[in-house]
Amino acid sequence: MRRAFLPLLLLAACAEFPALDARIPESERAAVPPPLLPLGDLLAQADSLPAQPAFAPGLAAEAERLQAQAAALPAPATGDDARRLADLRARAEALRDGVLTEEERARLDAGASLP
Repeated sequence: MRRAFLPLLLLAACAEFPALDARIPESERAAVPPPLLPLGDLLAQADSLPAQPAFAPGLAAEAERLQAQAAALPAPATGDDARRLADLRARAEALRDGVLTEEERARLDAGASLP
C-alpha cells in the first residue's frame, strides 16, 4: 500500500495546475484588498450585541417537546428486566475471571523447552 502511494503522489505533483488567474476579472485583480481588522475588536462587538429574542419562542417550544418525549420514555428496568440485567452482569463478571488454572499459568510462564 505504501509503495503505491509514492507513484500516485509523484503523478499528482506532475499534473498541470489549472489557470485560475484567467477566471478572475481584471477589475477584481486591480481592486484594493479589504482591510484586516483585529480579531479582539470583532469579538468584543459580538459579545456586546443583545441576544436575538426571535429565537426564544422556538427554543421554549423545543424544550417542551423534548420534555414530553422524555416523559414518554419507559421507566427503568424492573421485574424480569432487572433479573435479566443481573444475570448479564454475573456472566460478565465470570468472563473477567482468569481462564487458566494456576498449573497452566505456571507452565506457560516457564516457556517452551527444547526436546
